[in-house]
Amino acid sequence: MNARVGAQGSPEDASLRLPHLSHSRVSKYLLCPEQYRLHYVENLRPRVADASLVFGQIVHQALNFLFRTGKDPLRFFQQAWDDLKTVDLNYGERESWEKLRSIGAALSEKFIREEFPKLGTVRASEKPFTLTITNLGVPFVGVIDLVSDLDGKVTVTDFKTAASAYQEHEAALSDQLTAYQLAEPTAEQSVLCVFTKTKTPQIEWHKTSRHPEQLGEYLAKVEYVGGEITAGRFYKRPGRWCSYCDYLPVCMGDQQKIQETLVQVAPHS
Repeated sequence: MNARVGAQGSPEDASLRLPHLSHSRVSKYLLCPEQYRLHYVENLRPRVADASLVFGQIVHQALNFLFRTGKDPLRFFQQAWDDLKTVDLNYGERESWEKLRSIGAALSEKFIREEFPKLGTVRASEKPFTLTITNLGVPFVGVIDLVSDLDGKVTVTDFKTAASAYQEHEAALSDQLTAYQLAEPTAEQSVLCVFTKTKTPQIEWHKTSRHPEQLGEYLAKVEYVGGEITAGRFYKRPGRWCSYCDYLPVCMGDQQKIQETLVQVAPHS
């Protein structure tokens, strides 16, 4: 793999429309190339942020605060979430500001009490990386949530918040964990740590590992997607996911809904 991946790469051609690639960019393109275009090329965003996404971001920030300072993530979460009480967010049918605050507090307490003691040395939190991939021509970038010792092994961990429990295959097939392994080749295992927003909040660890064949498959996928984006090949990929896509009004040609729900932002935001 060393012949294909190196550290601290930079674009060979700054004129390319693609400034960089990342796991999230690759995933969005594979889900729907038109969704990628509207998000990253047209820079359209929802006028009102999704409450679940904001909740997940604050949970990540609270965990990073814990790993970097050793201080209580519960207080960090509560203060950050309290600041959003009067902010307009898009809540799901079964969500509310109060409910998510209660769930976030319960998850924070549970993690510090039951899960944090399982970790050995914390080597890095929110660790950025840049990789050079042959035939891609632009950097592949990302941020590893956590590099630590777990079960006596150097482990890369991706934290997720979800409405329901994950299944084992989701860790085994996670492209994000594969990207983490490429960026941290000394890691002996990869983990999805899932915070579930169920009635009784739960925290699950899904452990897996990566073989060279899996790394090679992912590199080929990244190179393919990069080539398609650079060539400007964007098309609609309809499916059940359209029902919860922010850009459905664009595909349906609903101009009034577009004006009501979307806004164009500055590039790279």
